Amino acid sequence: MSNSEKSAVKSLLTMHRTYAELDEYLQSQLKEAGYAGVEVQKNPIGTRLTVFVTRPGLAIGRRGTGIKDLTERVGTKFGMVNPQIAVSEVESPELNPRIMAVRISQIVARGTAFRRAATWTMNSIMAAGAAGVEISVAGKLRSDRSHKEKYRMGVVPKSGESATRVVREATTDVLLKLGLYGIQVKIAVKDAIPPAFEFIEQESKVAAPSAAPQQQAPEAAPAPAPAPAPTAATEGPPQVQTPEKPPRKHTKERKPRAPKEPKEAKKPEKAPLPPEAEPAPLTAAETPATEPETPATEQAVEVPKEVTVEQVAKSENKDA
Repeated sequence: MSNSEKSAVKSLLTMHRTYAELDEYLQSQLKEAGYAGVEVQKNPIGTRLTVFVTRPGLAIGRRGTGIKDLTERVGTKFGMVNPQIAVSEVESPELNPRIMAVRISQIVARGTAFRRAATWTMNSIMAAGAAGVEISVAGKLRSDRSHKEKYRMGVVPKSGESATRVVREATTDVLLKLGLYGIQVKIAVKDAIPPAFEFIEQESKVAAPSAAPQQQAPEAAPAPAPAPAPTAATEGPPQVQTPEKPPRKHTKERKPRAPKEPKEAKKPEKAPLPPEAEPAPLTAAETPATEPETPATEQAVEVPKEVTVEQVAKSENKDA
């Protein structure tokens, strides 16, 4: 590593160190004004500092006396040539984690419970339109032993590119009677990453011309329509092919009616069975003959038995 590279690295490290010290100094001086950060721009004329504050009136002071004193102190302490400080107001302080961490520290320093302060800040941040919030408080919260508590609402990504681009983080501390409290605030912003795809309104413009040719097509269609109609009527086979397919579907629907006819055909099949039993007329003819015969037979059987006994006795006597 050459001397020139070492000098470049040292100059870079010293620059970042001065910026960190400047940030801490401005935070201590503009704490009541709601300090949110600073941007440093070096120009050939001098150094321009843009300070972000929630209450710019407190930072500027009456007739700009406060900002003039601050520029003089910053120039003498950090060795800046011709420094210029511009104050700008933060549009949405609820989405700035640094401001919200300082608010929690101020609320806790007044004597409010840290849990109530954390829940109040979370509700205000989510109402401002954040995707998620995570607040952690560490220190001697309830006893002599220190511990840590976390409070979450919404979605806060922990890893990946989304975590680096969406999540904004800030830490601060506050000194109380029990000891030092550390407060960390993480806010996930919705609009930090553009959406994967967007619906463009030009689709309606594309649909309009597509509708025009559809209207022109039916205008040209009626002219050729009459010519094929007579040809289709004169030619037999095309008519047979086209209408045959739909009626077949109807015939399939009519098939359920066909089973009714075989049911009626089955009934006459049962009717021939009684004709097989038609030999009954023979029985009927026999029955009238048998009916007179049965009484005659009964009489013939009964009478001859009595007659035969007497006749046999008489015949025996006669023979003797």
